[in-house]
Amino acid sequence: MNLQEWPGDGGATTIDWTFTARQDGTTFVSINNSGFSGEADAMVEQALDATEGFAFVLAGLKALLEHNIRLNLVPDRHPGGIEKH
Repeated sequence: MNLQEWPGDGGATTIDWTFTARQDGTTFVSINNSGFSGEADAMVEQALDATEGFAFVLAGLKALLEHNIRLNLVPDRHPGGIEKH
């Protein structure tokens, strides 16, 4: 377990990363993101955005670690750079 404070549009949230070794020599990564704030619709939007973002980055990392393929997912998704809030 690895807890981190994570910045977001609705304020900081808490990320809990869990890495579980599996018998086949792989590692299962689980991410729990909590502490969203605001109205219910805003919290749902924040949670969906976070889920999409983490899935996107983990997919890219999987390609890199397992196949040595750099997909450039983040630069392709944000060609003008990532906005800082």
